[in-house]
Amino acid sequence: MPDSQQIPDGSSTTLPRVLHTPRSRALLSESWAQAAEAKRMERAGDDLQLTYEAYAAGEPCRACGRALLGEPALGTDEESLALIDADNAEFRAEHTACNMGVWRLENNRVEHCHLCCPFPPLSPTQRDELRQLLYPPLLHIDRSATWRVGLTCQHVETLVGHSPRYVEPTVQCTECAVIRGVVKAVRIDDQAKAGDGGSDIEGLQPDYQRLTDEQWSWIKHIVHTEEGTRRGRPRTDIRTIVDAALYKTRTGISWRELPAEFGSWQTALRRHNQLIPSSQWDEITRTLEERDLPQ
Repeated sequence: MPDSQQIPDGSSTTLPRVLHTPRSRALLSESWAQAAEAKRMERAGDDLQLTYEAYAAGEPCRACGRALLGEPALGTDEESLALIDADNAEFRAEHTACNMGVWRLENNRVEHCHLCCPFPPLSPTQRDELRQLLYPPLLHIDRSATWRVGLTCQHVETLVGHSPRYVEPTVQCTECAVIRGVVKAVRIDDQAKAGDGGSDIEGLQPDYQRLTDEQWSWIKHIVHTEEGTRRGRPRTDIRTIVDAALYKTRTGISWRELPAEFGSWQTALRRHNQLIPSSQWDEITRTLEERDLPQ
């Protein structure tokens, strides 16, 4: 369920449902997807996957040329089986660098490489059974959600007709024309229903609202600020440091990913670490929890 918060007039407003995907995870998903796409493009025009009709007719594996359906014509006597085993050993030696092992079908001794050889296709009956398991007839699959996603390239895409609870970890960026990882996704149809002007969103800031003056008044006595003048570059305000640390904790990002509005991430990290040994940070978070404030 979406979160709710009280607004000054005492009524309650529904906040948009937000999905957070840390940038580091998005970059990893992006690299995997781009590698898979490069492999697919490399094999374009050279489809190694058999159709079920070709498989049922006895066509061998298109990757290695070895039998898939039934035993080779050598027979099933001990001498023939020994020849098959020797052939399998030679095949495994040729694919040692694949590091994926081998597979073989039931009632067939011929082995195939996990990396190089695609699995046999499903039969029409198997496809129907799998479809029934994944998509039961009585299950309504809601594809009405609209998401706005921020990508690793800093571009923003709008996804229409998606699941209300899930967004794929990678998206094809229309501006870059390549696959990018999703760093942040916001359901803008929820915002429109709440009358929050979802279509006018300009950015994708994580679901953290900086401390108000009232909230800061409850915890500012916990931290100690320096008095008097100080040489060199102006010191980052301790309130900004606390906000930065709460933001980092809430969103799950790394310190390096801290937005520029919080100043230097190295400074925020260093001063946050100074608050921990003295138990000041524990007291800050405990005070906020006791007053039931979002962190």
